[in-house]
Amino acid sequence: MCHEDNCFVRYSKYLKHGNLYVLNELDACLPVLEQLASEVGQLLMTTFDAAAEWVDQREQLLSQWFLTPCRGKQIGRLFNKEAQCELAKSCGLTVPYSVVYHRGDALPADLPYPVITKPLVSSEGEKSDIHICQTAGELLEALALESRSEYLIIQEFIQKEFEIDAVGVSTDEVVVMGGAIHKYRHWPRLVGAGAFGLFDCMERFNVDTEAVSRFIRKAGYHGPFSVEFLHTKEGKNYFMEVNFRNEGLAYASTCAGVNLHALYADSTKRINWDKFRPTYMMNYSIDLLYVKEGDITLGHWLKDFLKTRCFINVCLTDLGPTLAYYKHKISKKNESIGMYSVPADRWY
Repeated sequence: MCHEDNCFVRYSKYLKHGNLYVLNELDACLPVLEQLASEVGQLLMTTFDAAAEWVDQREQLLSQWFLTPCRGKQIGRLFNKEAQCELAKSCGLTVPYSVVYHRGDALPADLPYPVITKPLVSSEGEKSDIHICQTAGELLEALALESRSEYLIIQEFIQKEFEIDAVGVSTDEVVVMGGAIHKYRHWPRLVGAGAFGLFDCMERFNVDTEAVSRFIRKAGYHGPFSVEFLHTKEGKNYFMEVNFRNEGLAYASTCAGVNLHALYADSTKRINWDKFRPTYMMNYSIDLLYVKEGDITLGHWLKDFLKTRCFINVCLTDLGPTLAYYKHKISKKNESIGMYSVPADRWY
């Protein structure tokens, strides 16, 4: 769905011989999906929160055409962080203290400061809704900022050593964890997307994978997913959330030798764990901001760059999307320069 960007993935060599539809809104998918439904046994997967919720709301219909994430049932409330935390606790995972807050209500008196605010439902908020507040005064200031999130979750702020982004896939037979990223850098700092980290096998982390499997099974979900944790110096892992969709960082698993998507498409395949290799991942376009802001030196960054084997926004065997992105960026820059060279009395 390309409403605000140019959908550079359309230039991938892997899509040249398939059907690619560029749409402006999710509801435009329905007639296209109906048209594609003639072939039996196709898998339906999603790659962003709003799409996952859109499919979930239409499970009953779409499950007649495809193998959908919930096979005709619905996740429903589990797109809500409060419901996720409740299920996580029941499955044996450790969850920070959390309360749901409706804008305009009085603040709970017993909040364990510092706290962090997040949209209650990811698709209904923005990264700008995330604030770390040391006091009640700071929290009130954060809540007064303009936002489209009516409901927020206010959560105990955990002093983490690092974040863990574990990726997996749920088939009809089994839940498989492909590994996890130890995130070294994020952008924006502390709360942003992973910019640089090491993807390693689950044995390197003390994540309770059995509890994660119970969570996914109870949710009734099938397909690629990710689970986020905060890891403390004491060795404790605090559950943050599950993303019921494919996410960009899951590409690190494929680069490391564990193709979760191939396993989901054909569960008779087996993962050869002997071929697994720890792999550094980087989203260099945002990680470079650490150099620009003076957090690390260019030399430090270049060392990290040279040991990276997974570039989230570049596939060395499929450069079409990346080349199209930079071609577009350069042309837009040239257009901007041309616009400002026009005499002021001719702007219209």
